[in-house]
Amino acid sequence: MKYSIRQKISFFVFCILSLVIILNRLLLPRFDTHDIFSIISWDVFGYYLYIPATFIHHDLGIRNFAWVKEILDTYQPTIGFYQAYLSPGGDYVMKYPVGMAIMYWPFYFMGQVLAHLFGYSPDGFTLPYQLCIALGGLFYTVAGIWFLRKILLHFFSDGVTAWTMIFIVAGTNYFQLTAFDGAMPHNYLFTVFALIVWLTIRWHDDPRWKYAIPLGLLCGLAILIRPTAIIIVLVPLLWGVWGGDELKSKISLLARQWPQVMVMIAGLMLLVSIQLIYWKIHSGVWLYYSYEKGEKLEWIAPYLMNVLFSYKKGWLVYTPLMVFALLGFWPLAARYRKIFLAVFVFFIAHLLLVASWPTWWYGGSFGQRAMMESYLLLALPLGAFIQWLSGRSAIIKWPKLLVLCLFVVLNLFQTWQYMHLVLDPMQMTKTYYWSVFGKTKATFTDLLLLEPTTKIDEREFLTNAEGYNAKVVASYNFDTTGQADPGNLCCDTAYSGKCSLRMSSKLEFSPGINMPYKDFSTKDFTWARASAMIYFNGKPEEVLCGLVMTCNQKGTAYKYRMLELEKQTLKPGLWNKVTMDYITPFFEDKNNTLQVYFWYRGGPGLLVDDFEITRFESRE
Repeated sequence: MKYSIRQKISFFVFCILSLVIILNRLLLPRFDTHDIFSIISWDVFGYYLYIPATFIHHDLGIRNFAWVKEILDTYQPTIGFYQAYLSPGGDYVMKYPVGMAIMYWPFYFMGQVLAHLFGYSPDGFTLPYQLCIALGGLFYTVAGIWFLRKILLHFFSDGVTAWTMIFIVAGTNYFQLTAFDGAMPHNYLFTVFALIVWLTIRWHDDPRWKYAIPLGLLCGLAILIRPTAIIIVLVPLLWGVWGGDELKSKISLLARQWPQVMVMIAGLMLLVSIQLIYWKIHSGVWLYYSYEKGEKLEWIAPYLMNVLFSYKKGWLVYTPLMVFALLGFWPLAARYRKIFLAVFVFFIAHLLLVASWPTWWYGGSFGQRAMMESYLLLALPLGAFIQWLSGRSAIIKWPKLLVLCLFVVLNLFQTWQYMHLVLDPMQMTKTYYWSVFGKTKATFTDLLLLEPTTKIDEREFLTNAEGYNAKVVASYNFDTTGQADPGNLCCDTAYSGKCSLRMSSKLEFSPGINMPYKDFSTKDFTWARASAMIYFNGKPEEVLCGLVMTCNQKGTAYKYRMLELEKQTLKPGLWNKVTMDYITPFFEDKNNTLQVYFWYRGGPGLLVDDFEITRFESRE
């Protein structure tokens, strides 16, 4: 059949989008390195580590840590080694599942050949390997866009397909995650999901073995890449289901094709068994939780509002174009109801999973990177919205199309900002976002608005308190009834007033504050200062007491700081003033609490008076 140029628009769009991503990947460096081929680093180093451990060092359990140390010292792919942990049996168990290593393997093999041909060290990390892993990411990207086009053309016109491809690729963080972070699993899962959806379409149109076998294997591969990707099985399971009649037809189809269905399940289990066998050999159990303690899903979606709307990493803040994909579920249900349920249920399940991970911002990234693999399915409601829009009057159609195009421009500009560290990978706040909005360079004044980060043992000092709005939040002079148990008061020695607080083995924790952050401040973060007068007798180094300032999330302390009085230059027999400054971390849930108190840990008793907690809020 002969096609006109007009009918080939989506093909040209595919070529242009692919070329732009390839050129950006090969010509521009990542923001955190000056080497465009420093690919095998950080999390990617962990995904990849299976390969050199197996094929080069023949030490999958890393019983000889020397070779890992040599790689860390030579190439410095990461700060610290968090990519594997010692199991009870003594072997190291990789933190991440094996799926990404399977995806990398063909390109590692290419790198191995090139390393030998051109005289590079065949250690898995020299330039040929880095180059081939980068090219592998581009290969999967181009394949993903190609199958995205095929899926869209199955439902929409060539023009609608072309517009949808532009909006998905150039209007979302898909572009950043493929052009600059293409070795991360989101890029690979997008492509695997595209293949699963395409084979689902083909199998439902014509149930044949050539579709059933790879469909089962690819579902297993998706789970091997990221276990939470198991929700992709909802797509073939619910495909074609809308009401009772469709459900009966689906059950009838599965019953008639039960041998193929069983092979699909067998293929899925065959791939998943690779991980189970690995865990059994190196941990001693079939199911082993390889992440750090505390890194686990929290049910159900406690971080949903942050995932969607936070200026730190909110999906719809940094990828506002996807609002139109959400609106597109309505025309999708109206015109394509047989696929609506599969797409909608997958999207909801994926969103809830993303919002259930305690590190809901998923580390350094442009926007909410964990949502990227869902764009393959969200392209369908977005295409339905564009199709609906194309049939509207000019007064409705063109303003909305203009907004979509402006969101593409915004996304590309903010991608540039991110790659040049104007948008910060980790520390974004609302005030900083709007301060640098549209800027090509962040000023020193702008940078002060970023979420603060400090080392765990670092003392903090508020040096320009006069530049803040100060308010005393709590004050204890221990003369007022109800501030402390009378049995813990000393009314013959006080710095001011009549009484002070006696801390000893009878009183381990002093009065202080334990309040939701929303009651402490309306800012994303703020300074707090605790001060008090301290009196004791005896040797200063024996006064084991600390001034504690910390935050509490669901019973777990984070950003815990303690000023140890025994390490300060305090004088016995005199009233000493102690002061501690503390800048609050980003509160993902403003109901989390800020706590300030004295903690008596032993030694001679001491007296505390005029204990005061002051808030210093930015005037911005």
